[in-house]
Amino acid sequence: MFTEKQPGAKRVALVGCSALKSKKSAPAKDFYTSALFRAAYAYAEKTCDVVVIVSAFYGAVAPKTVLQPYDRSLRKVRKNDREDWGARTIGELWPMLNPPPQLVILAGKVYADALVHGAHWHNLPRPEEPLRKIRGCGARVAWMKANTPVAKSSSCQWSNQ
Repeated sequence: MFTEKQPGAKRVALVGCSALKSKKSAPAKDFYTSALFRAAYAYAEKTCDVVVIVSAFYGAVAPKTVLQPYDRSLRKVRKNDREDWGARTIGELWPMLNPPPQLVILAGKVYADALVHGAHWHNLPRPEEPLRKIRGCGARVAWMKANTPVAKSSSCQWSNQ
């Protein structure tokens, strides 16, 4: 069951990883190279208090965490396993944020569905999903660019180190 939003809760962006990746180790924020990831990350930095990258392989990742190349996608995983990943990934970050955060999911449908399941499993408020009804990578990139404020907010980075 979802709970009510808490006054003063941090807005935590969950930026989905991408299939396009660096071929060598790099900080997570630089490791993923798709236009969609870059647009989502820029939008998250300017509209949320905390930015977390979610990876099919690594789970919840701080932007400065150095990642090694890998090849894994939730698209190739059974629904129950995706839901387990979502509950585990949400479970990695929410205990460090009090009151419970307002999650903002910036990921494709497969990842978003798993993360919403995880938020529900952990009794968090229903996540915001600004991309849910926007179809296609190009349309999503355009929406995020059009809705990313010019002035930078005072976002902070989550650290799982």
